[in-house]
Amino acid sequence: MKELIQIFLSAIKQRSHVLKLIEKLDGLKIRLVYEGQENFLVFHRGEVSLLADDNDIAATYDISGQQDSIYSLLEGKEKLRILMKNGQLKVKAPIRTILLIESIFYLTKPEERFKEFIS
Repeated sequence: MKELIQIFLSAIKQRSHVLKLIEKLDGLKIRLVYEGQENFLVFHRGEVSLLADDNDIAATYDISGQQDSIYSLLEGKEKLRILMKNGQLKVKAPIRTILLIESIFYLTKPEERFKEFIS
């Protein structure tokens, strides 16, 4: 999963329209929880990174579900709210944050790289 997240991070850095969404964010932290594992994405002033150490996480929003559903989100194949509505993902965040997160994931769409990685 970390490799797939790294592909997502590389793709987001190449999407200027998505970078505009995150350029003013001041520490949006998303915890991806799946199959007993968790990874943290941090969006801070136009930068996005995978956080290895979760000791300093204060305000974190959670996205949890099956690994396949997390993949669909990272690939931009499904919108976050559709996955939530179908019961595939659970999200602990305010609605405005959910809409922002959905936009970030859906607009990034690194599908071509995912297909190469998964094959």
